[in-house]
Amino acid sequence: MAKTPFSAKELTEFKDLLLEKKARIIKELQGKEEQLTNSEKEEVGDMADLASGLIERELNMSLSESDRANLDNIDAALDRIKEKTYGICVDTGEVINKVRLKAVPEALRTIAAQENFDKQLRKRKTLARAMDIE
Repeated sequence: MAKTPFSAKELTEFKDLLLEKKARIIKELQGKEEQLTNSEKEEVGDMADLASGLIERELNMSLSESDRANLDNIDAALDRIKEKTYGICVDTGEVINKVRLKAVPEALRTIAAQENFDKQLRKRKTLARAMDIE
């Protein structure tokens, strides 16, 4: 893989962005886990309350999975900074736009490559659903 086009100063700025984002997600996760713990301690009322609580807990767990995936992506970006490959698209080998990296510092792809990746992913999901129906 090509080496990063960014200077040491720029890489430090991106590293700081990633670490701030990671800290924010961890703080949110801790808050969600605390909410789940507190809600488990509350008494359960009737069946409707139970169902509502289960739906809320499932939603919180899926959000946490998404947050955990984001943490993995951030850690991978931090590794790419260490390896001096940060900012290089994993699909095309092109440099990822600095504006994009400031907005999404854990980005793996250029915008065009990400759009293509998302399009292919949607196709696969559509095919998988069609196969499940049959």
